[in-house]
Amino acid sequence: MMLLVMGLMLLNAQHRQLDSALLLAADEKQYLQAYNQAASALSWGVAQSWPRGRLATNGWWCQQTGELRACAKLSSQAGMVLVRGDAQVSRGEPLRLYQRTQPDGSGGDIGLRAETGGWLDFCPEKKQADCAE
Repeated sequence: MMLLVMGLMLLNAQHRQLDSALLLAADEKQYLQAYNQAASALSWGVAQSWPRGRLATNGWWCQQTGELRACAKLSSQAGMVLVRGDAQVSRGEPLRLYQRTQPDGSGGDIGLRAETGGWLDFCPEKKQADCAE
């Protein structure tokens, strides 16, 4: 009888451990999907033309296609445009990736050229208010 009780306790503990691992794997999968979506949105955003007149240091200008959403604004660093790729994790705050870029071209719409080493997983602006929506 004692052996049966010990075996049952062991199976119960293993079941709880497997449930915990399954939840962890599901959370990791959701995060990786959101990360890949944000990275895709960022790449898409850098490749877009942006209206020069809409880019300002005090607010984000966003473009969206399907599930991809990218936003851009003039950086507080002179001559730089900051691009942000957004994705939504199933619950919680949005996942955002950033890329420092340089404007390329003149006229109404500008292209962007990614700065080498300018990819970030945090907002590089000094003031937190400059990162806010």
